[in-house]
Order: sequence, then structure tokens, then C-alpha cells
Amino acid sequence: MNTTVLQLKELSRILSSTKEGRTMFALIDCNNFYVSCERVFQPELRGKAGVVLSNNDGCAIARSQEAKDLGIKMGTPYFELEKLVKEGKLWFRSSNYTLYQDMMRRVTGIVCEMWPEIEIYSIDESFVDLAMFHAHDLEAMANELRSRILQQTGIPVCIGIAPTRTLAKVANRTAKKLFKTGVCVLDDAGRTAFAMEHMPIEDVWGVGPKNAAKLIKIGVNTAKDFAAVNNYEYIHKRFTITGLRTWYELNGKSVLSMEYLPPDKKGICTGRSFGQKTDDYKVIEDALCAFVQNSAPKLRAQGSLCGQLQVFLHTSQFEVVHKLKSAAHTMDLAIPTNITQELLKYAVQCLKRIYKPGFPYQKVGIFLTKFTPESARQTYLMEDMTKRENMLKVAKIADKLNHLMGKDTVRFAAMGYEQPWRMRQALLSKRYTTRIEDVLRVGWG
Repeated sequence: MNTTVLQLKELSRILSSTKEGRTMFALIDCNNFYVSCERVFQPELRGKAGVVLSNNDGCAIARSQEAKDLGIKMGTPYFELEKLVKEGKLWFRSSNYTLYQDMMRRVTGIVCEMWPEIEIYSIDESFVDLAMFHAHDLEAMANELRSRILQQTGIPVCIGIAPTRTLAKVANRTAKKLFKTGVCVLDDAGRTAFAMEHMPIEDVWGVGPKNAAKLIKIGVNTAKDFAAVNNYEYIHKRFTITGLRTWYELNGKSVLSMEYLPPDKKGICTGRSFGQKTDDYKVIEDALCAFVQNSAPKLRAQGSLCGQLQVFLHTSQFEVVHKLKSAAHTMDLAIPTNITQELLKYAVQCLKRIYKPGFPYQKVGIFLTKFTPESARQTYLMEDMTKRENMLKVAKIADKLNHLMGKDTVRFAAMGYEQPWRMRQALLSKRYTTRIEDVLRVGWG
């Protein structure tokens, strides 16, 4: 079956899946989320320009509104901003993902109390299907929810509500940029047209920079312009099914379904740049083993077995003295597994094949793929099933203990203990909500 026929079938599926009725969707977006999390527990940072840095304190990945007003762009390197810090015009924090994930869990819990049909889209965004609330005053509910979240977590959010997920994105941007209330409901043609008219085409969800450039060339500069293109066959031909879905959604026809449970991963990649470059094999092996231990529980959690793994090594992309930039080795597993001990053994074998002494390595990582369901696992000839079952029991007990008592409470000795490879986090805030010794204390006198 050729590509054209497949695309036509997909087009037919989209048309048949278009929903009619009064379904509405909400998009709840936490404002400047990483910065907001830092400010909840450090109120002295409020009202001041601030930036949260990427791994190894490399560049800006989150900015307060005050920092944006100073002209600081996403991805600006740390060293370019140090002068502002010394002048007292800017504060920095290292990424504290443990804190951010826990704060998002709390925000999501509050949303579920009011609107239970939720899809967690990212660490700071969630979609909600409001079909069961079509007879309610959605704007009033959104304002109440926004107040609850702010009161109970300290996190400010914006809420956009519309008949489709793409329009909910438009509504959320309108709430953030144009409406001071932080809530926007696109429930009539006039308000929807206003919001789309003020939405640049490059900011429309699902368009992307390449398609935006094509659209601007033909005079389509806003979401409203795109929705007004009266030729869906042209859109399908030029911008594929993704563009056609976006066009339908902007015209109020819902063709993107909710995903209440995240789909199983088809691959798990774990790797990180070192805090400083190293050619020490033991340091690199310790880091790799730590990444394997982080990856294996994700396999077990979704009930999958790994059939192939790849280990990769990189030197710095800016390294000019040494020619080696990257190396990788892939291993197909004769017996698919999700047992940490076995994955550690295979990963170390791969690392030994690609490691070369004398090179200043910057990063190591592992990629697990070719997953099969654990429930469909076959028994292999000469396999010691008792040994395997015991190893799996140990791994699952370790998973439970680490979940209850904190990451790496139980770990394999292969990870090492000093861990000099850990990324730089010189400006890391405390884990106020997940570590007892970091809980804020209130005293009198």
C-alpha cells in the first residue's frame, strides 16, 4: 500500500473521528514553572529577575517575567549572565527536578479534585476533558481552580478553555498574554476570532518553524489566517496529516483524542554530561551503571523486557585537540530481560568495547529498545528459572524501597559511592517537599 493511499485512509479516519456537540477542553499551564517553584520556598526571590539553569549549570532553561523583560533569552549561557548577578540584577538556581516533579504532582492532585478526566501533557501542562461539565459555568470553575492551586501550592497558573485541544492552547496563550485574569474561555465566535488573530502562526501548536515559514510566504501569518484557508486538500498535500489536524482543530472540530494514561515507552534513553571531563574508566563505568539502575525500574513498571541495548560515549563537541567525538556499541540480547543485574553486565561489556584511554570524555549513556511484553516472555532451554525469579524479586523489592524511601536508597555497588561524574549543581535549592531535613521550620521568638 503506497503512501498516498495510507494518507487518504488517515484523512478519512480524521473526518470520521470529528466530534460534534458541546465538548470542551481545558489546558492548565503553570506560569514560569521552575522559577515559580523556587519562589514558593524562597519568597525573597519574588519580584526579582531570576533564571533556572540547565544540567551542569550550562544555560537558561526557565526565566521569570522580570528576566524576560531584561531581554534574557532561552538558552543564554551562564557565563554571559554572570555580570548581572554580580550587579545584583539577577538570581540563579540550578535545576531541582525532584522539587519540580513533586510540586507538579500536587498541582495535578488539586486539578483532579475538580476535573478528574486529566491528561498530564508535560511537567508544567495538563489537558482536561470537560464534556461532563458542559452545563456548568466553566469560566467560574476555572477561576476557582486557579485560586485553589495558588492558595494550596503557591504556583500561579493560566487556564485556557475551548472546543478543541489546539484552541485550548490558543486560549491559554490569550489568558497569559492578553487577559489579566489568567483565564480565557473561547465559547463564542467573536472571542475565538480575536484570540486567533493575535496568535502568530509560528506559535500555533503542531505547526513548527519549517511549516510556519512556508505559511508566512503565502500570507498566512496568524492562526486566524490558517483557519481561513478554504482548501483542506491543499493543506493535506503541503503540510501532511499533522497540518490537516491542526486546521480542523482551529476550525472547532476536535480530532485529537485525550491520552489519560501515558503510552508505554518504545525506548528508554538515559545519559548525562559529566560535571567535568574525564578519561578515568572507573568513573565512566560508575556513571553508566547508575544510568542502567535508573532505566531498569521504568522497564519493569510498564511490564516490558529489553531486547537490545546501546551504550554511547561522547567527548565535548568543542574539543579540537582530540579527533574522537563519539562512539557507540549495540548489543542484541539473546534472552530479553528487565533485570538490573543482567542489564548491568551487558552494558559494561558494551562500554569495554568502545572505551579508549586518553580521551577527555564528556558524556556516557544507555539506550534500551526492542521491547516485548513481560507477560508474553518465553522460557528458554537450559535457563535457570529459579535464579532469574530470585533476581527479579530482589529488583522489585529495591524498586519499592527506592519509591518509599527515596531514589538510590538501595543501589548496586557498581554505581560507586563518591560519584565525581555527577553534574554540576552549584546553586541547587533544597528539596523542601521530599527530604525531611530540608522541610522549612517555623519558630517563635
